Amino acid sequence: MRHNLALPDSRLDGVEGVVAPIVSGLLTGVGLDADVAAIRNLDSRPLCVRRMRIRWLPTTAFGAAQAVAIHIHKVYGFTALHTIGSPKSAQAHHHYQGGIAGTAVGDRIPLTSIAVVVANTGAISGATYTAPDPDEPEHFAVGASGLLPSIDDDYEPGLPVVLEQDTGLVVQTSIAMGASGVGRLFFAIDGYRFG
Repeated sequence: MRHNLALPDSRLDGVEGVVAPIVSGLLTGVGLDADVAAIRNLDSRPLCVRRMRIRWLPTTAFGAAQAVAIHIHKVYGFTALHTIGSPKSAQAHHHYQGGIAGTAVGDRIPLTSIAVVVANTGAISGATYTAPDPDEPEHFAVGASGLLPSIDDDYEPGLPVVLEQDTGLVVQTSIAMGASGVGRLFFAIDGYRFG
């Protein structure tokens, strides 16, 4: 990573907890290093990502032994949304009070704070961003080779991954995914920002 800008955990007054989940449509035949999901911080306040959750669940068996591998990159200068797949605004909890998360619609971060895009099928395209060295992803997850590979992974970096405005995370497949297999990708970030 180029830089991380760690924020201190010692003063959490006025913090907004953020849970931003996304789920793909049916993915099949995804190429090597193809973007399959992206999330961008639209807000001027930095977003501290404490955990990333990755789930790959097959819905149609692969015709031959096949692995599924995912890597995640922090990206900079994220100025455009992808053009395939519908951009979705994530509703995330905010205003933690005494350790209790908000539960009503009014207790959530504005819908314009986070932009989320996922692939309906294959890879998404059309975004503009600057990525760090592609050989150094923030996280890498692999599904075991077989007819029904799956991924069930939680990742907590030692320091929070800090997303400033118009920075984000891009989820890519790091190997080609066979066209005969179909599945859904579930990706989520857990974190906070100061209110």
